[in-house]
Amino acid sequence: MTENPYRSPRTVGPSPKTRSTRWLVWSGLVCLGLALLGVAFTIAGMIFSFHTIAHSSTTPKPSDLAHEITISLVATVATMPLGIVGIVLLIVGLLIRRPVE
Repeated sequence: MTENPYRSPRTVGPSPKTRSTRWLVWSGLVCLGLALLGVAFTIAGMIFSFHTIAHSSTTPKPSDLAHEITISLVATVATMPLGIVGIVLLIVGLLIRRPVE
């Protein structure tokens, strides 16, 4: 009788203990935290633009609103690359594992 070709030649046993590369994971978490800070500044900028509308005695000029909205969008665009880098670092840090010595 021939050997089963679908059977793994290795024996099944406990996998070796591994640890993730901590600096990649922590760097990713810091980048994601900074990206969330950018989202907070975006929300604050939009609140300021609505504050301009609410407390204006006359109809607010579009330039006043555009300034506040521009500030909030700059915060979003500035921190978006940090969020992408943070996700990549976190995924790579969790996928690359080294055996514990």
